[in-house]
Amino acid sequence: MQSTPTPGLFTREIPCDWDLAAKLWNECASFLAGHGLGKDEVYALTMAASELLENAVKYGDWERAPKDLIALSIEVAPRNVIVEVQCPTADDVRALRKLDEQVQWIRGFQSPFEAYVERLKLVSARGHDLGESGLGLIRIAYEGRCVVDFYVTSENRLAMSAVYRPQGMYG
Repeated sequence: MQSTPTPGLFTREIPCDWDLAAKLWNECASFLAGHGLGKDEVYALTMAASELLENAVKYGDWERAPKDLIALSIEVAPRNVIVEVQCPTADDVRALRKLDEQVQWIRGFQSPFEAYVERLKLVSARGHDLGESGLGLIRIAYEGRCVVDFYVTSENRLAMSAVYRPQGMYG
């Protein structure tokens, strides 16, 4: 990071649509660059936003709430950058437990790089089946250098976050 970023908040609400999620890439990148983040940080955080948006499209409960919107927020704060995506979620304890296990699995490694390598080994050993690779959250942790977490809001929306704390943001 070249200098201390300028605090700011970027928010968008979009319908569940692959194309619209992809189109936000440039808006996210422009916002982050405009707030003083470096080229590598802009790319990493924009990728994190994109992965979280893709997860919302794939895993949101769009049958229950077909007209609901995906909420994206990116907050540049004095000590961190928080990317958060919210979408409707089913009342499915097993799915939330699986998500929690995935987050805890990533955190169980010494570094996100180790989790990334291990997941690549597992995916390549499986071959070309059509199941989930599980790489999205790991990419956010490793390539985005973010801490990944989630919670369910009081409105029964799943909120996934990626928190980035660069070394130079402690002023």
